[in-house]
Amino acid sequence: MDRISIEKRFYDLVQPIAEKEGFTLIRTEYVLENGNYFLRAFIDKEGGITIDDCVLVSRQASKLLDKHDFIEESYTMEISSPGFMETIDE
Repeated sequence: MDRISIEKRFYDLVQPIAEKEGFTLIRTEYVLENGNYFLRAFIDKEGGITIDDCVLVSRQASKLLDKHDFIEESYTMEISSPGFMETIDE
């Protein structure tokens, strides 16, 4: 499965979780950095995202990823805020 397909499928899994919890899913990405794959989702809400918000979405997303198991490589999943995304993109 290619990167774009993985990102779309992950987006489709996380979107309902984010919506149910009152967050906006900004984007997902699947990237290779320093030999390691990272699957990331960036969420936001009015007033900003807390670590507890990230944990809440991460636990639910992890269960779905285990169930659907569509990524062949080993990877680390991260749920973050768009504020962190800006520091990655610089």
